[in-house]
Amino acid sequence: MINRLFIIFSLMASSVFSGEISVSISEELVNDYLRLIGDHQIPKGKSGNKALWTIKDPQVKFEEGSAEFVASVYYKKGKTNIKKTISKNMYVEYNYDDNIINLMIEEPVIKMERKNETYGKLDLSDLYQKGLKFQGPRPKVQSMKLKTLKGRIRIDLNIKKSLIYFEPGVVRVALDLDYK
Repeated sequence: MINRLFIIFSLMASSVFSGEISVSISEELVNDYLRLIGDHQIPKGKSGNKALWTIKDPQVKFEEGSAEFVASVYYKKGKTNIKKTISKNMYVEYNYDDNIINLMIEEPVIKMERKNETYGKLDLSDLYQKGLKFQGPRPKVQSMKLKTLKGRIRIDLNIKKSLIYFEPGVVRVALDLDYK
């Protein structure tokens, strides 16, 4: 009797109050990945007329409300040498169906310019997007069945919305949910 009242009370309380399940991705984890793959040297252009792009010290910074990708980019072609320190905003995409979190670089194309002349372009997403995917917070089970004195009852997970938080040193993806 007490167990049945507890289950009923728990179900009623959970329909009034909600909670969240979240996955946190630390700045340290992402920077460890970027250090592991290291600096890049990418030759671009036709044979005999190639430019060498170099990306050094890539890292991310997670602040309250934002995230940023930072790196030093070098362009070398013939006697032309250009160095640019880049800082690109990042955003998070969460695909509920696949349960995948993607850290994305906003406007990932870098242009090397001097005196209003564009020497070349490089797309950072070609280099970094594949490794910046993480498993999301969606539970594997969407409903459960329990045996009670009155028979079986079914409890369904009700996902209200997904939330993304940028906090110092962490990006957190959460699902606001309750049981019904």
